[in-house]
Amino acid sequence: MTNIAINSPIGELEWATIDAEGKDDLQGVKKYNITVVLDEAEATEFKAQADAFWEDNKPKGAGKPKTTGYYPHKVKNLEKSKEAGEPIYDMTGKTALQFKTNTTFPNGNAKVVKIFNSKGAEVSLMGKKIGNGSRGRVGGAMGIYNINKASQGVTLYLNSVQLTKFVEYTGNSFDDISEADGEDGFDGVEDSMGGIDDKQEVDRPRI
Repeated sequence: MTNIAINSPIGELEWATIDAEGKDDLQGVKKYNITVVLDEAEATEFKAQADAFWEDNKPKGAGKPKTTGYYPHKVKNLEKSKEAGEPIYDMTGKTALQFKTNTTFPNGNAKVVKIFNSKGAEVSLMGKKIGNGSRGRVGGAMGIYNINKASQGVTLYLNSVQLTKFVEYTGNSFDDISEADGEDGFDGVEDSMGGIDDKQEVDRPRI
């Protein structure tokens, strides 16, 4: 099935699990995941691309896709959840793009999600974890899955992450260790992915 290379727009990063053992999906398969959260205006072009990709590549006879790779963004309402005794979520009006990949290749080799700084240099986080509130974009691919008639849609594959702001996840709190509050506050070493300059951040990169 056709896959195309994509970069997400720059947005806020959430729920990054991109190293170590990853996280089990609903089928118990280990996955690396990261979510990019965008304002609706920022998400419009990406959503249109995903919709067009489905129409151009969907399995024969398929109707609406089960998933499109993008979702309405929601946050857990702690107070209401506590009162109800079950998770209650509030919609934010934003869009979430969910990227994922298996933690290993079919031959058993480990998958490595590369990290780049805002200037396009590949860097190491030295064991630190990406926390909610970090900003950047995700590099990967858009593809079609076709498990059966009830499970067909668009999926977003995770290959790399380019950070413009790094907030460390500590398990209990989030510590902002960016060099500056601006989008170009995360620096690194050598070049590789293509930098994000100030104009790109203002205009939002096309995909």
